[in-house]
Amino acid sequence: MEAPRTRLLLLPGGRASVAPAGHPRARGALRLIEGGRATELEQALAEAIDAARQMRLEIERRIASALEAFGDRG
Repeated sequence: MEAPRTRLLLLPGGRASVAPAGHPRARGALRLIEGGRATELEQALAEAIDAARQMRLEIERRIASALEAFGDRG
């Protein structure tokens, strides 16, 4: 009996700074996810959560920097 074939999907990944949007990405900027739609969704959610956390940290850093610059003026 033959083992079931694993469905492999090639999805864009990596950081936005790796390549401009709309341009082909380098091989290292791509990720391979084994599994079906449930795995894809789970991975996409994990990446979205991670990206949101990174954005929040960047926003907090910018706010702190702006507040510090504002405080230095007065």
